[in-house]
Amino acid sequence: MEQIKIPGGETVFQERLDNGLAVMVLPRKQFLRTYGVLSVNYGSLDSKFKIPGEGVVEVPPGIAHFLEHKLFEEEEGSVFERFASWGGSVNAFTSYTQTSYLFTTVEHARESLAYLLEFVNAPHLTEENVEKEKGIIEQELQMYADHPDHRIHSALMENLYHEHPVRLDIGGTVESVRSITVAELQRCYDIFYQPGNMALVVVGDLDPYETCELVRSSYPQRQGAGFSAQRIDPQEPNSIVQPWAETQLPISRPRYMLGFKHDPRWRGQELLRTQIAMSLGLKLIFGRSSRAYAQLYEAKLVDDSFYASFRALPRVAYSVFSSETDQPEALHERLAGIINELKGGGVEAGEVERLKKQFYGMFLGSLDSFEYTANRITAQYFEGTPYHRYLEVLGEVTTEDVQGALGDLLDWERSSVSILRPVNAHG
Repeated sequence: MEQIKIPGGETVFQERLDNGLAVMVLPRKQFLRTYGVLSVNYGSLDSKFKIPGEGVVEVPPGIAHFLEHKLFEEEEGSVFERFASWGGSVNAFTSYTQTSYLFTTVEHARESLAYLLEFVNAPHLTEENVEKEKGIIEQELQMYADHPDHRIHSALMENLYHEHPVRLDIGGTVESVRSITVAELQRCYDIFYQPGNMALVVVGDLDPYETCELVRSSYPQRQGAGFSAQRIDPQEPNSIVQPWAETQLPISRPRYMLGFKHDPRWRGQELLRTQIAMSLGLKLIFGRSSRAYAQLYEAKLVDDSFYASFRALPRVAYSVFSSETDQPEALHERLAGIINELKGGGVEAGEVERLKKQFYGMFLGSLDSFEYTANRITAQYFEGTPYHRYLEVLGEVTTEDVQGALGDLLDWERSSVSILRPVNAHG
């Protein structure tokens, strides 16, 4: 069993079982709670793939999210009720690149873990229950369509991307959900829910060797040749769709979002280094102690809702800046000036070093969270980024790295603005 030291002095015990499943256990002695997450390297981006000997397969967008819903249904009883009877809880989520099933409990940790493995590996798909689920997911999509933060982000992705599936809702569209069949759900399950395409992370007062043995003995036998699908992303042009777009929604104040489209060219430690450098650079703009934020706040162009983020995965990457504001155009003009100043050499070494110390403390603090730690280990396992080297790489990032990342990635030719205005704001 491989032992990996992570920041904070803890050790993750990692083993790949004979069936291909990666099991990672983080012992936390004398803690009462146990958290486990079983994840599939399969998300909303995976709607087109190639199967050896069969050719290219294309399925409706939203099918990964649909499967997540359906795995909680059993022929008899309820997954939620079973965990509740043990005093625990269970949930799941789907992202662009992964689907995760998780539980948290204080008692019955072994039973909860064994049952997690059982229900994720026992899909109950019928024509009747799939048709019923379509109505539930349609309502969920319509609910999100009325949520301002979701609506403006979706509009921005449509502005930035011509073909890439990141421009679509993780849940798909009403039309794509209606077209999903039982056969397509079963096929995607059989292809992607292979142990070799999955990872399990458990955090708690557990013996790693006993936990691995429990997983080995409890994991259902699966038929199939193992994971062999080749994911296919469309050829995405360098250009954006449109530089500015506005829409209306029944909200009290306008919302502004600026996005930059990047090429997802990083892998491994380079990806981690870029994530850190860009996060430091964006913090120079939206951080509450930054001069840039003070300027925007004093001018009443932003409020506490102002944020920026850099999202970089092996298959898609972009940056966003967003805030509620009464003056979207004025905010854009002032923010563009701040970005151009930083790109032109305005990144100061003292500020970068101060932020690095802040990131150091924030990272160590985040390790207190079972959920954050386990989910980060999972995501970075799939992405191939060395989570255990985060603090070391943070220490290596220089002012020049931050300056270079901002200058390289915040390209106005590949940017777009999305504005959400109150209904009839302009009469």
